[in-house]
Amino acid sequence: MSGSSGQKHVLVGTLKVRVIQGSIADQQVDVIVNSSNCSLNLSQGRASKAMLDAAGDGIQTECRTNYPNGIQDGEIAITSGGQLSCDAIYHGALSKYTCDEDEEVLKNLINASLDQAETDEYQTIAFPALGTGMLGYPTDRVVEIFFSCLEHASTRAQSLEDVFLVIFPKDRDTFKKFLTAAKAKTANSKKRKYGGTRIGNVNVKVVVGEMNKVKADVIVCSGPTDLQLSNQGLSQSLSDIAGPEMQDELNQKYPDGIEYGEFAISKGYNLPCRYVYHGALPKWSTTDPDPSFTMEELIDNCLETADRHNTKAIAFPTLGVGSLLYPVEESAQLMGECIRYFCTNHSGVNIKTIIIVVYRGSSNYADVFEEFKKELSGGPLAASGSHKLQALPVTVVSRQSHSEQIGNLTVSLQVGNIIKHQVDVIVNSVGSDFSMSSGTAAAIQAAAGPGLLRELEQNYPRGIKEGQIAVAKGFNLRCKEVFNGTLSPWYSKRSSNVKLPEEILEEFVNACLEQANKRNHNSIAFPALGTGYHKFPADVAAGSIVAAINRFSGQQKQQNIKDIRVVLYGGSNDLSTLEKEFKDTISQSSSGRNAINSPVPVSPAVRSVPPRGTPSYLQYKCTESQRTPSYWTKITPKKSLKDWNLQERSGKYYFLTPDQQTYNCIENAFQSTIGHTNAQVVSIQRIENASLFMKYGDECQRLFRKVTVEGTFTPPDRIPQSYGPVKVMSFLNQQFKDHTHSEINEYYFFHATKPDLVDVICGQGLDSRLANERGRLGTGVYGAEEANKSHQYAGCDQQNRYPMFLVRMGLGDIFLTQREVRFKRPPCKVCTTNVCLNHQELHDSVMANGGAFSHREFVVYDRNQSYPEYLIWYTV
Repeated sequence: MSGSSGQKHVLVGTLKVRVIQGSIADQQVDVIVNSSNCSLNLSQGRASKAMLDAAGDGIQTECRTNYPNGIQDGEIAITSGGQLSCDAIYHGALSKYTCDEDEEVLKNLINASLDQAETDEYQTIAFPALGTGMLGYPTDRVVEIFFSCLEHASTRAQSLEDVFLVIFPKDRDTFKKFLTAAKAKTANSKKRKYGGTRIGNVNVKVVVGEMNKVKADVIVCSGPTDLQLSNQGLSQSLSDIAGPEMQDELNQKYPDGIEYGEFAISKGYNLPCRYVYHGALPKWSTTDPDPSFTMEELIDNCLETADRHNTKAIAFPTLGVGSLLYPVEESAQLMGECIRYFCTNHSGVNIKTIIIVVYRGSSNYADVFEEFKKELSGGPLAASGSHKLQALPVTVVSRQSHSEQIGNLTVSLQVGNIIKHQVDVIVNSVGSDFSMSSGTAAAIQAAAGPGLLRELEQNYPRGIKEGQIAVAKGFNLRCKEVFNGTLSPWYSKRSSNVKLPEEILEEFVNACLEQANKRNHNSIAFPALGTGYHKFPADVAAGSIVAAINRFSGQQKQQNIKDIRVVLYGGSNDLSTLEKEFKDTISQSSSGRNAINSPVPVSPAVRSVPPRGTPSYLQYKCTESQRTPSYWTKITPKKSLKDWNLQERSGKYYFLTPDQQTYNCIENAFQSTIGHTNAQVVSIQRIENASLFMKYGDECQRLFRKVTVEGTFTPPDRIPQSYGPVKVMSFLNQQFKDHTHSEINEYYFFHATKPDLVDVICGQGLDSRLANERGRLGTGVYGAEEANKSHQYAGCDQQNRYPMFLVRMGLGDIFLTQREVRFKRPPCKVCTTNVCLNHQELHDSVMANGGAFSHREFVVYDRNQSYPEYLIWYTV
């Protein structure tokens, strides 16, 4: 290791952590972490400037190109290593230390770097002592946070092996504190025994410790059937740490308790986990139910449920050992059989780590540890073992539904199971890391056998990106090759330079056809891509797939491909809908009556607008060509926003005077809620900004997509414990209501600011990074329904005038809270976790209502979900 001295190392879980004095730019590692700022100006700051000098100006150019709007505190930007020997540099944003809450930002930055390194499948990473220099973070806390994050990361680590903590040579005190912490880790590790083995793709570990301290996504607890946690040892110890909310949740959700072999799910609250699975087992002496069978049932269900929820790490106690009097050998054998069966007989397992925790407080913990270690290190599950899982029978229909000739191609619609088809190529939709955990992808992986995933991971070690095709052999499938690609969810967020999800789908299908043709294949089978996990409406998916077939048919001079099949799963719940849409789309394309070159109509001028309140209107709003409101007078709706943005430079805006009726209406809303008798409106101006409004329109279309798929968003007045409708809207006339969309919870709010920020906001939008004060609900854009609340954040100019914006905000799916939580994005809809890595479904905004809040506040965490449409100048 060049340029380093004083190297020390310690094992933190599975990670080898080294404390080094030296220059971080000299480290021979896969990825280096650099401390930067939100604007990613690498020339600012001692460490960042040194990194720029060593790596070259190219990394600054990459930052400007790939992150034109910068990043937020706690986030990372990724560039190449430039002239350094590393593959990549992660530039993390940190601001100066002001209070304890900044420590959470540091923690987020370290975790983001470790998670990204794992995602990128790097083995080695080097950190500086983040925050300890000019930023003023307390060194003792930085050390604690680093080792805490490393312990957590070790439970998930698959590729990451070595972590280097590189301390600047002059920072002797910092080096000593990191070194002391490392020595303490070494001493502690000598007191503990760890066992572990790899079963399939899962790392199974046996550790000595306490369940209330183990770090995992899910902790399993064996307790009483009535779920009264104070009635049993382990349950009570977890409840004491978690807090009373855990018992309250169980009482509310499971008033009748559970049966033996079942489990209840609660949040982890103050425990170092997301969820707790509260199971119940009978005593070993019980004859009904059978203890062995009941334990198998409990473990099976816990593993399968956790895996369905994309859990990465799950921790079990040594079930039954202790007050239930299960023999240690029997418990170890049963748990070992269940775990081995799950790891080796399930395809596409999401769980990466299973931890078995031996309670250190028991007198025989050393013997228990050795027994479980021996069992988990043993051979494969015996074929004669009693442990079996049986899938529920599913009736799968198999038939040809429809066939048409498109050019020289025979395009057929098949109903059945795609893995039964004998074709040259089967197309598969996978995650960017080749995860195949649900639907058709899981069936393809299971039928192909382990060789499919092994070949993909070997040939594409860093996964794939959207639009890329990963080719693998068919293995046990009845095809020569499998083409694997990744898609975007239909209502996914996107920046202005990223293609629509349906465009990505169309291009992927076309690329598969072209690739198959080049490889001299004659037949190819597609599943109904996009209609499952990605939640495409059936007509959009059908339109995209058939549009790609049309394009291929018209472009290819020499066509080896003759047989194209679209296979709808014969056990699908929505088979009839899928079949109708695909059949109609293929028929229309073949007949030439409505040849499809795009999955959506091109010109909105020929489209009649469906009535509001109908499903057709929601679909129309998903795909309409974006235009400005009808009352805009400079950037008019005569041209699309895309056309306007071809002639308007980014950030260009115009101040326009609204008509008198609009002026009076806004003035009334302001005066009615400002709460100052001397307040006077000086002027009101409308802000017309083409690029900013198009970004806002993109977000609104995403919300329309989401509401189309997931159903109606609950409006603020119907959310339990909410104060009612958005107050400012009651003072605005019908025009304002006609030009906003309650379907996506789009309303107007007040947002005050400082005079020197007005021009920046008008040109670039509401950026939470410009705020001087830390919001009570984290880093987001805040809207107030009353002007007097917003006025608290206003500043005055030399003429004693205050600026306040009237802002459009698309709230989408709202999360209500009554307490202060430092959100960085809206919480998960499934588990309400602040930063959830296990689920895709997130809320879109947060509403503070009651509790710690005397005034209701609304927050969005993507600045493009807001548009500052009117500027009010006033005096008080």
